[in-house]
Amino acid sequence: MVLLAVAVSITANALYQQRCSCVTGPPDYLCPTAQLLQVYIPHEVYCTRYYKCTDGRAIEFQCPYGRYFDPLTNSCSCNFTLCYRPDPCIQFVDSCRCCLQQFVNTGLEPQNFYICYNDGYAVAQTCPVAVDPCTNTTEQLVFVNGKCEVAPPTCEHSGFDAGYATCQENVTVTVDFRLPKTRMPAETERRHDNETKNDTAAAAGLRHS
Repeated sequence: MVLLAVAVSITANALYQQRCSCVTGPPDYLCPTAQLLQVYIPHEVYCTRYYKCTDGRAIEFQCPYGRYFDPLTNSCSCNFTLCYRPDPCIQFVDSCRCCLQQFVNTGLEPQNFYICYNDGYAVAQTCPVAVDPCTNTTEQLVFVNGKCEVAPPTCEHSGFDAGYATCQENVTVTVDFRLPKTRMPAETERRHDNETKNDTAAAAGLRHS
């Protein structure tokens, strides 16, 4: 029984050592390019550390001794239960094999994505919520082109007949997609005028006859 337990442990360790993340370094992909937004990220391993986004990069910070990072308040707290975290959600994603892709968010909500492992598995991740200090509001970031960013503006088309689309992102902008009226060449206009005069004269002659 002891030998079996040891064998299982060795096998599990071997599998763990073979599984490597396709993304290395700090989680810069969680940081938006918008510099005014404030974003705090829990450390992936230590509950006494956290990241703060600065210029699109995740900079690591350490809480004071005896304190732990609280992602709800974005501050260090003395509540040690913050170290208890749920197990990560790991699923098999075929496009992650051999790190063909680093991230996958096909078929997921805009704020959700997978971080690939080299063995074809991936861990689920959600973009953080950003704080706008100017308006004192929060905004859920979405995953766009391999990075968590501010959600792009949404456009509502009013129909092809009207030719208008309204894009909304705090400010409403109306764009006219209709083709501008084009002026006919001078030669074509003269020919068109002559044909109109001839048709008018012919019609007048028919009335007199």
